[in-house]
Amino acid sequence: MIYKLKELLKRSTALKIGVYIYRNALANIDRLFKHCILKLDDGATHKVLSIDESLAYIKSVFNDYKKVSGKEKFYGKVLELGPGDSDGVGLLFLSDGASHVDLADRFYSARDSEQQKRISDCLMAEYPRLSQLKPDLDKYLTRYYGEDASGEKFFDKREGGYDMIVSRAVLEHVDDPELVIRKMYTSLNQEGCLIHKVDLRDHGMFSPGKSAVKFLEVPGFLYKLMTCGSGLPNRYLFHRYKQLLQSLNPNVKFFCTGLHGVDPFQEIYKMDSIPAELENHAITFIDSNKHLFAKESKKVPSKDLAISSFFFVLEK
Repeated sequence: MIYKLKELLKRSTALKIGVYIYRNALANIDRLFKHCILKLDDGATHKVLSIDESLAYIKSVFNDYKKVSGKEKFYGKVLELGPGDSDGVGLLFLSDGASHVDLADRFYSARDSEQQKRISDCLMAEYPRLSQLKPDLDKYLTRYYGEDASGEKFFDKREGGYDMIVSRAVLEHVDDPELVIRKMYTSLNQEGCLIHKVDLRDHGMFSPGKSAVKFLEVPGFLYKLMTCGSGLPNRYLFHRYKQLLQSLNPNVKFFCTGLHGVDPFQEIYKMDSIPAELENHAITFIDSNKHLFAKESKKVPSKDLAISSFFFVLEK
């Protein structure tokens, strides 16, 4: 019986939308009336990785920030928004020269505490500065959880003063990306920098089993009922990021890390350097599905809709 229900759910888009609306309503009621921190499996990146795999992943995330920003050294006060189950990237910022790192997470990601301790111990042993900071690490690395640690609220009771604010696959999960980005930008010191990777895929909401862009067929008002408040993707798409960020600083830099309908990239491309073959394939994929899209998505240029993940680097 359960198997049949699961199969029906895979086939029926309408039923799946209804389930998401129901689950989202329950999650929001829980949070509002029980005043609890919502716990998620999302963000639990390291739960299924070995220690060596976790360390490699943490270093790759940190190195990506270095690569797209072009900075040789990170410094000053750093905020990582939505770090998930690991402090590892925050520790690497400290190892590189940051004076303090804040880690702010609206949701609590499931984790193996012993595993995380082993990961931290490995990083402490590898990086001399971390070994020096270890006895008083709480003075240099601070964790925040709950609604007050959401991107929408975290900056309200703080003066800012950040030299760097970063995130990876987080902004697509906030309720109001525009508000969050504006608050982050305001909270930067002069010459401070935002470095963020945004993942615009459907995060398993309809795929596998449905088109990778099935989520663009859902009208906006229904999609909001499905996702708002629960951490599911917000469908704030690339063209909207581009418009907002260019209004803050026309010199914002964008890097493409994925296209819909194309196998995962092994490279990070500047937007004007995406191989034509890949870009054309993705645009053709979008065009072949566009007649099914909700009204608001049909109006967006296919070239922008083709972007499935990207970095932006915005300096103040």
